[in-house]
Amino acid sequence: MDYRPIIFLISTVLLGGACFLLAISFTGQDRSISLRSELTESQQEQVLGALTSGVDLSDLDEIRLHLQEIDWIHRVYIARKWPNDLELDIRMEQPIAYWNDDGYINDRGEVFVTDHIVGGDLPQLYGPTGSAPRVMNEYQQLNRALFKSGRAIETLRLNDRGAWEFQDHSGIRVALGKENIRQRLQRTIDVLQEITSEESLGTPVRVDARYNNGVSIEWHEKLEIAKNFKLQRDVSL
Repeated sequence: MDYRPIIFLISTVLLGGACFLLAISFTGQDRSISLRSELTESQQEQVLGALTSGVDLSDLDEIRLHLQEIDWIHRVYIARKWPNDLELDIRMEQPIAYWNDDGYINDRGEVFVTDHIVGGDLPQLYGPTGSAPRVMNEYQQLNRALFKSGRAIETLRLNDRGAWEFQDHSGIRVALGKENIRQRLQRTIDVLQEITSEESLGTPVRVDARYNNGVSIEWHEKLEIAKNFKLQRDVSL
């Protein structure tokens, strides 16, 4: 059977509140394909372009695999509708954060680049090539620990030397280094909680947790605080 398209039409009318209809005409056959997904016009056009690019519309696996090659599509579910129509349920990739300066990253640590998703107010993750799964895993674990203290990561970076650094939502930068990341993070949380209880101290700009038993903290006023099992103050002019 010849599946080459003669004409195609995208209808912007919603069916049942959440179903777009693609009406596609082929040589010797008329077929309608409905989408149970609210897609933008450009997304609809990209899906339609993929469907009319030589795909065998009688092979559901081929349709599914072909559409899932589109960067913003995570999964495609297909159902046949009598007599020969198809219904597509397209699940889009859900970005958890921005990745480096040119893409997104999902919760599985997979990087994708697309112009069809608006990320909005997402955290920013950085890492060397091939490190995305590791960075996402670390982000999730660190963020869970911070969340308990009312904080959240805004930027997380793994540098080429394997050292970690992040900035939280209040703008505090924290250097964790390469080793004992969990212990260093917990010391940082403990110190920041003590600082928060001392309103006169203000908000620090940087915490260096790359010590065996303590952290150093920097303010704009160059006030440094070190913690070694108990909070101590050392003011340098």
